Amino acid sequence: MATRKERARFIKAPQGLKQRAVNYKTGLELNLTDEVRSKIEATIMESKDEFSNEVLGKLREMRRLAAEAETDEFQRIFILNNITDLAFDVKGMGGTFGFPLLTHLAKSLHDFMSKMALPNDRQFEVISIHIDALYVVLARGITGVGGRLEKELLDSLRIAVDMTKDPEEQA
Repeated sequence: MATRKERARFIKAPQGLKQRAVNYKTGLELNLTDEVRSKIEATIMESKDEFSNEVLGKLREMRRLAAEAETDEFQRIFILNNITDLAFDVKGMGGTFGFPLLTHLAKSLHDFMSKMALPNDRQFEVISIHIDALYVVLARGITGVGGRLEKELLDSLRIAVDMTKDPEEQA
C-alpha cells in the first residue's frame, strides 16, 4: 500500500485498441451523433424479433426447469441455479430492447432465487408467478414500464417475495 499521495495518471488508448472499438468499415465513430445513434437504434429495432424469440426460448426453458425441480429433489439445487442464470440473462436483455418491465421482473426473480436455499412450496409458487408474468410482458409486447396495472403487479410480487423469504434472510 502506498503511503504517499499519488496523482492519477491517464493512459491514452493505443491506436489498435481504438480500431477494434470502432468499425472503420461502416464509418461508425466514437462520437455518438444523432445520425450514428439513429443507425444503432435501427439495428436494435431490426433485432427485436430475434430478441423476442431468444427470450421466449429462455422462458420456456425456465418453465420446463421449474416443473422438473418440483419433481426431482436430487437435482433441485442444480436446476434452480439454471433458472437463476436464465433470469439474469433476461434481465440484461430487456432494457436493451425497450422492455424495462421485463428487466424488473427478471431482476426480481433473479434476486429472489439467488438468496434462497431450497425453495418450499410457497416459494415455488412465487417463482412460477414470476415466470408467468415474464411471459405476459413478452406476449403482449409491453414496452416501457407499463401503467398502473404493471406497477401493482410489481408491488404484489415484492410482497409475495417478502412473505416467502427464508427466515434466516429476514433476520
